[in-house]
Amino acid sequence: MKKNIFFFIAIAITVAACQREISDEINQNKRLTKINEFHKTTRNEQQSFTVNTATATVVTTTKGTKVLLPVNGFVYEDGKPVKGNINVSVKEIFTPMEMILNDMPTVAGNRLLESGGEFKVSVFQNSRPLKLAPGNFIKIGIPDIGRDLQGMQVFNGAVDANGNVNWNANANPGNVVVGDSTLFSKADLFADDINWLNCDKFINDPTVTFTVYPGNAPSGDSTNVFVHLTGKNTVVKMNWTQGLNYFKSNMLLAVPSTIVGISVKNGQFFCSVIPVNVQNGEFVTLNFTPYTEQELKTKLAQLR
Repeated sequence: MKKNIFFFIAIAITVAACQREISDEINQNKRLTKINEFHKTTRNEQQSFTVNTATATVVTTTKGTKVLLPVNGFVYEDGKPVKGNINVSVKEIFTPMEMILNDMPTVAGNRLLESGGEFKVSVFQNSRPLKLAPGNFIKIGIPDIGRDLQGMQVFNGAVDANGNVNWNANANPGNVVVGDSTLFSKADLFADDINWLNCDKFINDPTVTFTVYPGNAPSGDSTNVFVHLTGKNTVVKMNWTQGLNYFKSNMLLAVPSTIVGISVKNGQFFCSVIPVNVQNGEFVTLNFTPYTEQELKTKLAQLR
């Protein structure tokens, strides 16, 4: 009899725990009314470190990225030198899943990029932002992410008024990506600027124009559509055409790809993830269904 009682108690505890998890996700979704709010909840966390400017210091992230900070290498925004302890935060984005969830496509103007890693390095002292002193560089040691890093360049991210990041090649002397093996599976990135940095190379293949209709999307102007190019560490964010009610891009390749639509309305979260063979001038219509954040992450983790 006691065994039966313990058995039913265990079931009750398990059910209650599951109900709490479901309730937590529902409550989180109820707070979502705009698509940018969704991306804020799924962004990679920044990892924080405290170092002293008197010595060159290497900080290592949980994914194995190593950031070398130069000795006495930082100044305030007005150019005055900085001494003592400084706070360093590092965000790293490597996979197509992370690029989509963080709303960080790999595009430089109207050109496609293939990424070996996107990084945000922020440095502060007493909440005051710092920058690299003239003539100084940081070095980012990029771990093996299963990608060919040969031919990569340094790109800096310019953030617009809406928070979108566009990548610009840094042609200043000394800004280079150096492979540390004949396989180019790892590399060191040297940059004379901080904040958003990208280890990238241009994709020079001919591009095509492709259209995505939102179909049953709950709200077209609160929907984002991304395209992952199969076999490449490349994500394109398609443009929403207000009034004509479709998403369009002229920066895709005529290759197998995955279209990812994410939409939010009235606290509800919807997605559409479909494989397509992109062809010039063609289109596809999305079919959105309710998703949980974990379901989307599981789906996106399969992108290669």
